[in-house]
Amino acid sequence: MQPIAEPFTFGGALRVGWGRLFQAMRRPVRGPVTDIRPDSAAPIDAIALTVLAVNRLGPATLRAVSLGVPVTVAVPDCKTAAIFQAALSEMRKARPTDRLVSVELTSES
Repeated sequence: MQPIAEPFTFGGALRVGWGRLFQAMRRPVRGPVTDIRPDSAAPIDAIALTVLAVNRLGPATLRAVSLGVPVTVAVPDCKTAAIFQAALSEMRKARPTDRLVSVELTSES
C-alpha cells in the first residue's frame, strides 16, 4: 500500500519556498579564492576571462536584479576591470538594474 500523501496547499508551498529563499540568502556567496593574475604584458586568456565573467558577473547581476542592492565584483587586474565595465555598460541597455553592479580591483598582495 502507498502511504497517504498530505494534501497540497498553496500556502504551505509558498511558506516552504520563502523559507528556502531566505535560507539560501544567508549562505556565503563567495567561493574559493583563486589567483589568476596574468603577466601584464601577456594577452588575456579568453577561457579564463569567460570563466571569471560567468562566476563573478552572473551571480552579481542576479543578486542586483532580485534584491535591488548594490553589488561589487572584485577583479584581479586593470584589463579585466575594463572588459567587465564594457560588458556591464552593454548589459545596462537591456537591464537597468545592472547599474547596481560595480567593478573594483582586488588588493595586490
